[in-house]
Amino acid sequence: MSDSTLQAKGNAIYPETATDLSAAIGKLVTFTAGVPAVSASATVPATGIVLDARKRTVGSVTTYDNAIGILGALPGPVRAVLSAASTAVGFGDKLQQAADGTLTKDLGAGNARVTVAICTDLNGAIAGDLCEVSFITPVIGS
Repeated sequence: MSDSTLQAKGNAIYPETATDLSAAIGKLVTFTAGVPAVSASATVPATGIVLDARKRTVGSVTTYDNAIGILGALPGPVRAVLSAASTAVGFGDKLQQAADGTLTKDLGAGNARVTVAICTDLNGAIAGDLCEVSFITPVIGS
């Protein structure tokens, strides 16, 4: 059986070379006209997560080498940054977006939020940690 001529690529991890995301590994991003930026909203669903990012300077030339995973299309868990303001999370806890590209423990009903992931880290995580998460279809709550 041959590959479909309609299949675009084998995964949802996209290279990006025009933006300095070296300080954003594990953070959520949104795109504007194809340019990624760290998500700055707790209530507008993010589009991707920075899986890897490198900034290289040789002489006066700076280049970037970023890998961005598209939320909802990743084949398995990845590591994401838990917000400095989050309470500790455990395996199975739902996580929502924070306004700085990180994730925080879902605050539940009565809070405007976008729940985007579940903690799949067997050891859980505390504020500021890289936490293993599995992304889910965003759920906009209030």
